Amino acid sequence: MISNEELSTIIQNLVDPEPSMRRIAAEALSEADERAIYPLIHLLHDDNAGVQDAAMRSLVAIGGEVTAYMTLPLLREGPFIRNTARLILRQIGYPSVPLLRPLLGDKDDDIRTFAVDLIADIGSCDYADEIVRLLETDPNQNVRASAARALAVLDYRAGLPALIASLRDNEWVCFSSLESLALMKDKTSVDPILALLGNPSETIRYAVIEALGKIGSSRSTGPLIARLPKSNDIEKGAIIRSLVQIGITPAMAEVADVLMEMFSKGEWEERLVALTGLSELKFKRAIPVILDVAGALDPSDPENEEHLFAVKQALLKFGCMHALLSVLEDPGIKYRGKVVAAEVVGELQCAEAVPSLIGLLSVDLRDVRRAAVLALANIRGDEALTVLRKCIDDRDGHVRSAAIIELGRMGDQPSAEHLLRHINVENYRDVLEETIRALLRIDARLLFSNLPVLSSEVRELVARYAGDVDVLLSLSREPDKSVRVAALTSLASLQDERGRKRLSEALGDESPEARKAAVIALGTLNAGVDELSKALGDKDMWVRLYAVKALGESQDARASSFVIPLLSDAEVPVILSAIDALLQLGGNETAAIGALRNHRDEQVRERVSQVVESLC
Repeated sequence: MISNEELSTIIQNLVDPEPSMRRIAAEALSEADERAIYPLIHLLHDDNAGVQDAAMRSLVAIGGEVTAYMTLPLLREGPFIRNTARLILRQIGYPSVPLLRPLLGDKDDDIRTFAVDLIADIGSCDYADEIVRLLETDPNQNVRASAARALAVLDYRAGLPALIASLRDNEWVCFSSLESLALMKDKTSVDPILALLGNPSETIRYAVIEALGKIGSSRSTGPLIARLPKSNDIEKGAIIRSLVQIGITPAMAEVADVLMEMFSKGEWEERLVALTGLSELKFKRAIPVILDVAGALDPSDPENEEHLFAVKQALLKFGCMHALLSVLEDPGIKYRGKVVAAEVVGELQCAEAVPSLIGLLSVDLRDVRRAAVLALANIRGDEALTVLRKCIDDRDGHVRSAAIIELGRMGDQPSAEHLLRHINVENYRDVLEETIRALLRIDARLLFSNLPVLSSEVRELVARYAGDVDVLLSLSREPDKSVRVAALTSLASLQDERGRKRLSEALGDESPEARKAAVIALGTLNAGVDELSKALGDKDMWVRLYAVKALGESQDARASSFVIPLLSDAEVPVILSAIDALLQLGGNETAAIGALRNHRDEQVRERVSQVVESLC
């Protein structure tokens, strides 16, 4: 909050001849109280746009009923100030709403319109019945149209009879009421709306058709289909779109053509409707067009992700028809379109697509080959699996990885020997990891029996991913430090007594990394003082630190007396860990921690101060 002295200085700067100073002052008043409202409102008339904007933002930041009350008179000024006031009131939100109520009876048509529009923009009102009265009786068509919109935004169902009655109003009000009824999706309004389907106004007919589609009642189907022969091209497109939204796609020759036009040239909102209709009709000529559009989408764009999903869902409804399979060999389809097609035929498990998918494995585009691999894995079958096994040796790491993951997922025993041989030639570590994982799923014994002749890098990966306690116990004694560390880390997940014993033994390992791994693993197994006390005197700081941390989490009643000596450790991180451990253990160790109040290190002193203050 700004002090009185600061407020006085800032307000003086609001009249500085330099615009930048006035803007800075206006921005500073965003943290002021109600005393800043009037000076800021005055500043909205400044001749500098930056100053005006800063004043507006600060008024919104102060907010509240007083700001809204003092802003209301600005609605009667010129267009710029009036629009600024509307923006402020809208941003202030609900506190503005009670103040707008008297304006609904204002003699000025514009003021009444502004008040209703603001209520709709804010989206809240506890006197919606008065808005219904405006719709029914106000002499100004703009006020009535705004009232119709507001009732829909507020979802005021008691206003439905008035909205339906206003369909007999002039064209502008009728149009607004149709939009509102469409938004409210009330089925009782369908018959009154259908009565306007033959209205002489093209604008009204178009709004009627759109409203019927959004409401989605099957009662509209017959009249809309009957209207098709009498419609021009624009109206015909609207009728077909509405029928698709309702869930009906008439099997008429011209319907598919209209949907194709809609999908090819429309915005995505229209394209999604067209996709639904084309897939319901299973219009095979649409498949290349759909895939061509899909091929132009960048999948890294989050918005396109939703569109690609819709495309795939629509294509799935076509099933394994020849028109879908043929695009896999069509050179005119963009590569991303082929990726989508491969994904779809894979999900459909189209066995007829296997030859075409095999053909895609010879192209130079990695994403296409990877999609073909995943599709073959979904289809399976002898031919697909034979090709998939060959992909273990593909020239591209991403394709190799995809094939190896899928073979592992399927538990494909015939690929085990091939995978084992591949271990010795794989250059990429991430693909090597997937190879190890796949072999562990398919034939772990084969992998374990060959460990002596495999590299230390492979043995480390086996130690990381294997779940066999005998293998891990063996690897935990490997000469290679990285293998031992990986094996000791993995033993923590097995809850095996032999593994626990080996971890305790490893606290004497010559490698500090191995000792640290053993301490962390024992902590995971909730070891207590008996197993961890040896590590408290370790010469490596990190071993001591993790031992203290493990004791803190152990809830061993004897742990505090073992942790307290670590408060005198030479390393600050260990001391801080000991303080946290004592707090976790919950003993009354305030005196021991408080003794560090004058410690040489500032971090320790600050932490001790926090602890003592919280415990007092």
